[in-house]
Amino acid sequence: MKVFKTFYSFLWKYKTAFVFSLLTSVVAITFSSFMPFIYRYLVDNFNSLTVKSFVVIIALYGIAKIGAIIFNNISFFLSEKAINPAHADVKVKVFFHLQNLDFAFHVNKKSGELISKIKRGGSAFENINQDVNRELIDDLFRLAMAAAVFSLINLKITYIFLFSVAIIVFVSFFLINKNTKIRVEYNKEEDNISHLIADNLINYETVKYFANEKREVFNLTEAFKKWTRSAWKLSMSFIHINVSIYSLSAFATIAMLAILGSDVLNKKITAGDFILVMTFVMQSFPSIEKIVFRLRGIMRNYTDLKDYFAILDYPLVVLDSEHPVKFLCDKGEIVFENISFSYPSGQDALKNISLIMPAGMSSALVGRSGSGKTTMTKLLMRVYDPVEGRVLVDGLDIRQIKKEDLRRNIGIVPQEPILFNGTIGYNIGYPLENATKEDIESAAKLANLHDFIITLEKGYDTTVGERGVKLSGGQKQRLAIARVFLLNPKIIIFDEATSHLDSESERLIQESLERLSKGKTLIIIAHRLSTIMRADKIIVLDDGKIIEEGLHDELISKTGGVYKMLWELQTNHEIE
Repeated sequence: MKVFKTFYSFLWKYKTAFVFSLLTSVVAITFSSFMPFIYRYLVDNFNSLTVKSFVVIIALYGIAKIGAIIFNNISFFLSEKAINPAHADVKVKVFFHLQNLDFAFHVNKKSGELISKIKRGGSAFENINQDVNRELIDDLFRLAMAAAVFSLINLKITYIFLFSVAIIVFVSFFLINKNTKIRVEYNKEEDNISHLIADNLINYETVKYFANEKREVFNLTEAFKKWTRSAWKLSMSFIHINVSIYSLSAFATIAMLAILGSDVLNKKITAGDFILVMTFVMQSFPSIEKIVFRLRGIMRNYTDLKDYFAILDYPLVVLDSEHPVKFLCDKGEIVFENISFSYPSGQDALKNISLIMPAGMSSALVGRSGSGKTTMTKLLMRVYDPVEGRVLVDGLDIRQIKKEDLRRNIGIVPQEPILFNGTIGYNIGYPLENATKEDIESAAKLANLHDFIITLEKGYDTTVGERGVKLSGGQKQRLAIARVFLLNPKIIIFDEATSHLDSESERLIQESLERLSKGKTLIIIAHRLSTIMRADKIIVLDDGKIIEEGLHDELISKTGGVYKMLWELQTNHEIE
């Protein structure tokens, strides 16, 4: 019931329109249900009708028909007034929750599968409103009126009708429950196909480079074989439901007709009574069948909606303080105090690290892959919180600072910048909501990117493609630097941003970096040691521990030192 509780919590925000849509729907059904009584009167009084009585009958018929049309459309209008904004609220809340979820969630998610769930869930939200709040209520109300009418004519018919409804509901519950379980498996196969397609489209370059188009088609074909088997089982479960319900409805209708026929022959009821009952019978069993298929649809949509709302249940691990302190980051001093950290997988990443990164100075993190360099920057940006110890910025424990405020004071130039599939101007201006054209161009000039941009036909309005695929590695790096120039934070993280670039691109980026780092606290992660020779402090990490610390000249003169060994390996390799 949690799913329906969540569903109605969104809808109840627009309760006035929602409640009146239900009330006007009932009025419309009442008008519509008045028709069989008109037919009954016409049949029983056909030979004694006068012009006046016939006009009255026509007028009543018109009022009933037009009233049903008017109130049904009013109901639909009010329903849309409630469901559309409610649906928008759901989409925004799910999107907002996804945006707030920790990095760990986004690292492990399968984008294609997630998009598939969101797409199905959005459709399910609208479908359940239509199926439950409009169609199901409509059908149930019609059945209640039919049962009331039958009880006035013949109680035996009423008993058969109610017994038939009970049997149909029981059988339907069993079959729909089975259908729902099959639907869950079908959804898994469908999500897997969405994941394969999305993953392939994102990594199309890798596919092309290794000429593995046929392998990808084969993988998708195999996935579709599983999907086809699942889809066939789902289709067969639908057939079982159809055959069972239509057969039960037919038997019940035959039984009721037999009793009615006997009453007509024995003159216990009038011809009008027969027409009245038959009209309701012909309306009722299709309504029962619709209810069953509606329940089938509701259960299907319930499954999709459950997956959709389950996104809202993913917990936030790195939480803001209930009483965050105001943070301005005047200096940019960073302190790691007795830090220990293990990843959720259990891997120990940092072991009792204590370190001071002075404000306005550059600190370089060096070490083999997996030594803990990137983990330290993730803790600084509160991607994760340490297991033990604390991280301080300007003397404040960063857990006391809102994540938003903290991250807006830290700029990062990653090893592989990921760009939006928008314009160059949009991507540079992304850090600031109200960035002007002049601000964007100024940042691009400082990052040595402006001269390249103005050679393009559309200049700053040039689209960069998905993930920035239309730009070279150096151009993407300089765009990432331009972003940081625009943000102008006190703390900058430079994460191995020149490790895969040519000499010219590296030179331009180093020039940009020198401009960018003036008066800033700079953290440099680098495998290429030539890029950190002038750092104010070099910290050497190994197996999650600090093993060396000092200036470049100090560390290369240290006998048996790890830094010296790494330096000699790189310089000897370059000579060779």
